[in-house]
Amino acid sequence: MKLFVILFAVLLLISPVTLAEPVSLCKLTVRVESEQQHAAAGSFNNTQVSQQYYALLNTLVSKINCTLQLVDLPAGRAMKMLEDGQLDIMVGMSETDERASYSYFVGPHHIERMVVVASERVPDSVKSLQQLVELDGAISVADGAYYGPLWQQLLQDNPALIPRIFAAAGNQQKLAMLVSGRVMASLEDEATVDELLEQNDLQHAYRKLFVIHNNPVYFAFSRKSIDNAMYLQLQQQWQLMLASGEVNRLKQTVL
Repeated sequence: MKLFVILFAVLLLISPVTLAEPVSLCKLTVRVESEQQHAAAGSFNNTQVSQQYYALLNTLVSKINCTLQLVDLPAGRAMKMLEDGQLDIMVGMSETDERASYSYFVGPHHIERMVVVASERVPDSVKSLQQLVELDGAISVADGAYYGPLWQQLLQDNPALIPRIFAAAGNQQKLAMLVSGRVMASLEDEATVDELLEQNDLQHAYRKLFVIHNNPVYFAFSRKSIDNAMYLQLQQQWQLMLASGEVNRLKQTVL
């Protein structure tokens, strides 16, 4: 019996299943909104849409034995850091050719429907971007954000419009600019705006006018900090989460 115990202990020491060192966890940095803004604008980080983003991402990276480190960053700086490999992940990213040069895209995790949200001084009769820019006043957008081909073409055709565009540090700031009356309109994700309107009783401060674009948005992983092998693992795990219904279950949990 004593010989058996000794042999069993030796087998445990040499077995490949039992490793002397614990498996190390990787830590991936992800950008979150900066929120030192107008209190009446509400919190983008606390909306259901935002919480769904991070719940899905947290579950996804846990599948490859990683954890998330939240980093409070303005949008423009975060984009540059993602490109340089100083930031690992951004959520809610539209896929464009430029971004694909420095990002891997996993998802989509949300269908973004961009709307024009305006103050009371903008009449309800305004139903297009062209009509909107013919009015006097500034428009807030998130620095580096993509708002679809119509918006891109409008900026290209009207260079005089550029000084009237306020490039905010993020969604939180651009909506705060609208609530405080510093801009006449802002470009926003409809799902987030609907929630903030309901939570903060801001129906009399601003309202939705019309849709300008809709497209799927993704988790963007930096090509400089995430290697191809990890990217393939993330893609595989996302597909497994979709197939198993885990993605839908997580979204329902955050509702």
